Amino acid sequence: MATEDLDLPVPDPTLTILYPGFVAALLAGNRRRCEALTDQALGAGVPILALYQQLFQRALYQVGEEWEHNRISVGTEHLATAVVAGLLTRLYPRVIAPYRRGRRIVIGSVEGELHQVGAKMACDVFEMHGWEALYLGADTPTTELLRTVSELRPNAVGLSLSISTHLDALHAALGLLRAAHPELPVLIGGQGLRQLGPTLTADPKVHYMADLDALERLVTRLDRDG
Repeated sequence: MATEDLDLPVPDPTLTILYPGFVAALLAGNRRRCEALTDQALGAGVPILALYQQLFQRALYQVGEEWEHNRISVGTEHLATAVVAGLLTRLYPRVIAPYRRGRRIVIGSVEGELHQVGAKMACDVFEMHGWEALYLGADTPTTELLRTVSELRPNAVGLSLSISTHLDALHAALGLLRAAHPELPVLIGGQGLRQLGPTLTADPKVHYMADLDALERLVTRLDRDG
């Protein structure tokens, strides 16, 4: 499997300052405060990718850990996720590139996987590079994923896994994709793969994305190599 440089990004000083307040607002379900802090970061010149990774994604990982340890309710976790999803929608006009490369990726959350934010962030990285990124949504049935790939013939496919208990579904999807489309690059990522991702498969066409910076580097390489 092709792996990417796993070095952590240099923390943005503005986001380091804003992060505690953002997490507190997120846990309180305070959408307006989260929007204000996001706008403050953008006004300070923070790049979108850093905002996604060092504020949104980091905060949601912390929220997830709070839920796993029974320190917050599932309702609070769902609300926090909805707030961040709303922020992504709000930022989308800033994300989409003014040019199109004529390239397409299909991204889905694996069967049984209900989380969507990470996959949507991945779509946005491709849109920043002028790709058409088509997100199939949460809990994407493997049969429908394969049908869509066969119909649309994308240049790559992405699969998101947030909970490791859905690993069997990911393995099944990879096996079927490989059998039907052996040369198609497949990107895998998500919180559920943080421990197993680099060792999941030896297939050189499967790329584990440890974070959005790794994804950014891979998209740049795909653009370069055609």
